[in-house]
Amino acid sequence: MPKKKSMTRVVAVMVMAQLLLASPSRAQPTCSDEDAQVLILGAGASGIAAARELYDNGLRDFLILEGRPEIGGRMRAVDFAGVKVEMGANWITGVDLTNSSKFRTNPLWVLKQATNLSAIHSDYGSTVVYDDHGKNVTAQLPRNKVKDAYACMARLMSKMKAAGDKDITVREALTKCKWTPNNPQQNYLDWYTFDYDEATPPDNVSLFAWRADNTDVDFGTSDFFVTDQRGFAYLLEYLGEPFLNAKVLHTAATVTSVEYSDKCVCAYVMEQGDSKRYCGKYGIMTFSIGVLQSKTVTFSPKLPEWKVEAINKYEIPLFLKVFILFNETFWDDDVQYLGRAVNDRENYTLFLPMGQLFESRPHLLLAILTGNTARQTASQDVEVTKLHIYQALRDIYGNFRAEIVDILVPDWESNEFYHGSYSDPKLGVTTETYTKLADPVGNLYFTGEATSEHYYGYVHGAYFAGIHTANLILEHLEGMWKHTNAT
Repeated sequence: MPKKKSMTRVVAVMVMAQLLLASPSRAQPTCSDEDAQVLILGAGASGIAAARELYDNGLRDFLILEGRPEIGGRMRAVDFAGVKVEMGANWITGVDLTNSSKFRTNPLWVLKQATNLSAIHSDYGSTVVYDDHGKNVTAQLPRNKVKDAYACMARLMSKMKAAGDKDITVREALTKCKWTPNNPQQNYLDWYTFDYDEATPPDNVSLFAWRADNTDVDFGTSDFFVTDQRGFAYLLEYLGEPFLNAKVLHTAATVTSVEYSDKCVCAYVMEQGDSKRYCGKYGIMTFSIGVLQSKTVTFSPKLPEWKVEAINKYEIPLFLKVFILFNETFWDDDVQYLGRAVNDRENYTLFLPMGQLFESRPHLLLAILTGNTARQTASQDVEVTKLHIYQALRDIYGNFRAEIVDILVPDWESNEFYHGSYSDPKLGVTTETYTKLADPVGNLYFTGEATSEHYYGYVHGAYFAGIHTANLILEHLEGMWKHTNAT
């Protein structure tokens, strides 16, 4: 660039310095005022894992910007019924209890052991299922039939990929494998086997991109339900203990826009009522697919079309946990899972009796809702929700006298920091889609559970994604250092 043009740009930047905060979309990031080498946007599992990886490798000049008052992201515990309950992530999924050499160790299990985090082994055999007349139909569930259908689907997926066939939905694959649920018992198993994991029906998910049983195959088939009164996010507090302080972590700092180039990244935030600007040589964007799709955060320059296309190829459904406190317990409290086999496969299909999980033994039920029922419940009047709960439980237990004392309906979909629970790949998502979703634009890197091809939707997927992204930056820095010292 000619010297005259260079000086003109310097003058222009100086003249507009006072306008940068007011008009971030018009500004270009200037790299002479970096606040840190790396900006980490978001303090969920990916953000804290990335920070720890940088820290352990000697890069300790980073800032973490988090919109909420505390770290954790979708790992969030609140007080309800005299105990702390997890509104979001609740399970450590994929644990080997056999000490088999064929499994890897789930890093969350390592953190759980290190912190002595309280968690209950999920015994899926401890389940009783009733129809809408209160009849126990557990023994009539066609479990072998659905198991055979899923085994068939795995073979079909491998065969279709090898042949270069076009992607189809999981529902289409199940139909080819002769699984077409058409009665209440089959509806229950259809929802329990798929929606309970994915938070959306098989009709909406790509067969080729579906995560299937990757976690079980890689880490083990056991799951643990976290009950620790410090909260699931305590694992992240432990992970971040060496560096989480007021200088590094800025909470209640909501990112409104991001500027990026191949030289630096700047974030504009509202922090405790004030507009602030933070810049770093690199940025790590951990925001959910829902936030990126909602465009509540603006980018300058605009994200390239290939990045936008990748972002829009995912659904972010709602996995809704409705906590219900009664004045007495009237349900089966000696099982872990209480199912309903009814015609409407999303209509209060599963309850978890929770009183047995806590010393105080509250009269507490947890209902799991997905799909359209979840969205409707999250947005409707709580009194309507209570009526639906009463009806669902009276189908099983008749006209009980117990009353609902309190109810908690977390709404992740309308929450500005999430806009949904976790990602699901829509039809047409490929390995290339995941690569493009994670690929940097300039020095701005993208990470989070949605970028984890094999473990999307899981906390350990977010954890691995954060570590991977941190290592990409470390490798880039190492390459720059080698290049500098070679010239």
